[in-house]
Amino acid sequence: MKKVIFFAAIAIFFVSCHQQPSFNINVNLANADGQTVYLHQAGQVLDSAVINNWDATFRTPVCTDNEMYAIMLKGWRRPFFFFTDQKETTLEGDAQNPNAILVKGSETQTRLDNFNKAYNELEAKLEADSTVDPADADEILKMQCFDFVWDNPTDPVAHYVMYRYKWAFGPCELRTMIDNIHHADSTLTSSNLTLIEEYVEKLERVQAGQPMIDFTQNDPDGNPVTLSQLAEGKLLLVDFWASWCPDCRKANPDVVAAYQKFHDQGFDVLGVSFDTDREKWLAAVEKDGLTWTQVSDLQGWNNAAGTLYSIAFIPQNALIKNGIIVARNLEGEDLLREIESQLFPPNS
Repeated sequence: MKKVIFFAAIAIFFVSCHQQPSFNINVNLANADGQTVYLHQAGQVLDSAVINNWDATFRTPVCTDNEMYAIMLKGWRRPFFFFTDQKETTLEGDAQNPNAILVKGSETQTRLDNFNKAYNELEAKLEADSTVDPADADEILKMQCFDFVWDNPTDPVAHYVMYRYKWAFGPCELRTMIDNIHHADSTLTSSNLTLIEEYVEKLERVQAGQPMIDFTQNDPDGNPVTLSQLAEGKLLLVDFWASWCPDCRKANPDVVAAYQKFHDQGFDVLGVSFDTDREKWLAAVEKDGLTWTQVSDLQGWNNAAGTLYSIAFIPQNALIKNGIIVARNLEGEDLLREIESQLFPPNS
């Protein structure tokens, strides 16, 4: 279940916090002197500070709701998220190991830490048990998240868990959890709840049977490539991946095999990379033998095409025929069978 994973407006923050009391968020990070640390909320940068002698401090307005914050340093793949309970909070750790940062001062964060500890222990137990099928292990971990969200609908930690592990669920499952939250408290709001509701709406828009969403990105030579033009008259797989993603690199041979087997019959691939380093991207393309068209805006998880297609983990893909998404997230033999059935329908 180890996926690479990806994460309201700043104006709302300042309106809700205007002229309110403030509190300190203290950042104490080894191996970070001279670096700029950014304070985020709901995907927006609120403030920044330079770390000096391991320390930086943010003076933050108190908000009405117990919202989640995050810090981000250059080189991290994603922000480190945490709760403060709107009171002085201290983050301690090593900038080279952001997953191990400790948060002190927040009872809500303690509940999140307890969930993470239980989840990680269960994941380790399942991985160590050779009798457990990986698909069954994924389902067990998924239900660990579902049960927590279902049993704690008004807890902001549950909203974060639902958003953090959204990639494990389909839109119907996410809708069920969201409806349960609103049934428990119809007035409840949180930034993570808003984000998951927006995500579900976008996810429903790119399911099988829906029209494709067009986009244009540049190839490695800087030439613009438009999805609709490349897809015209073909069966096209839009493959979202990155050079730094282990699961993507493991899946690449299956895509290569499908391309080699069916390309002459009208099958093509468009690779959309979530890389930020052009040289590493192109080195992986060459090493893995990805001879089809490749594009990227080199914005990592903020890849514009990935946002359009609600990509919350990679690898993911969308199979497109005649402007319609006919299948999502195919791999291995399933990919080969679906391509063959689309190219050579049984009743044709």
